[in-house]
Amino acid sequence: MRGEDRPSNRGVALLLVLWALVLLGTLALGFSWSMRTEAMAARNGIDETRAYFQARTGVNRAIVLLASLPADNVLAAAIAGRDGDASYEVRIESESGKMDVNLVGEEVLLETLKKGGLPEEEAEGVRDAILDWRDGDDVPRSRGAERAEYERMNESIAPRNGRIRGIGELMYVNGVTKEFYEAFLSKVFTVHGNSAQVNFPRAPEIVLRSLPGVSAEAADRIVAGRRGETPISAADLAAMVGEGLLTAQGLALLSGGSSSRAYTITATGRAGNDVTLVVRCLVEVSGSGEKGVKMLGWLDKAQREEGG
Repeated sequence: MRGEDRPSNRGVALLLVLWALVLLGTLALGFSWSMRTEAMAARNGIDETRAYFQARTGVNRAIVLLASLPADNVLAAAIAGRDGDASYEVRIESESGKMDVNLVGEEVLLETLKKGGLPEEEAEGVRDAILDWRDGDDVPRSRGAERAEYERMNESIAPRNGRIRGIGELMYVNGVTKEFYEAFLSKVFTVHGNSAQVNFPRAPEIVLRSLPGVSAEAADRIVAGRRGETPISAADLAAMVGEGLLTAQGLALLSGGSSSRAYTITATGRAGNDVTLVVRCLVEVSGSGEKGVKMLGWLDKAQREEGG
């Protein structure tokens, strides 16, 4: 009987050895996967740091250029750099090319919000709430909101009842959603425009398309004209009125205004396996040299824009 049991015992022992090998292999595979994951995470962390400092380099270069060269030359230049598999690119926008939310008129503000995609009643509500936020009293407009209305909504904030100091305040205005602020308000409005008009040679396309009385074709012509050898002129704008591409209101909104010394710098840094970080800041240039540049705002890890 004992001799007959030996093959069975050997089979059980072999099975145990096979199970042990499977277990060891599984443990080894798990350990290898864990180490690979940790290595990738460490690599990504390094690349994030590299991308961030690439963006910082882009910001510093833009500041030096603004402090030492004519602004129009800097705005027209392509600012970019590369170091191996790391790179940066910079976009500079003049705040004079945006609508000053502290100076824009009521009707222009309403029509701009509607061109930004808000339905009539919703646009009227946001318009009135913005006007209530910036005026000096506590009397709400028909669709607006003052201190009492914010308190009834259990909001921990109240209208400034004065000049809006930072465009980010619009996020807290009654009726403004985070999505609408990021996609439209933050791109079209400024508090550093210094004029109720827009400096059209410096206006981003989204601003041109949002102005009342400015057709999409007129906006396209202005943008295309900036790429040509001969810049588009005020006379060209007047000709567009005759063609029906601009109204008198649109022409008035585009006809100048004092040039702001404030600029938004958006620097995109990249490194390694498509790791991308965006740094955005607002600066004011008051003179030559780095001491002539004042930092008004800074945002690390800003939202990536479409196509960025």
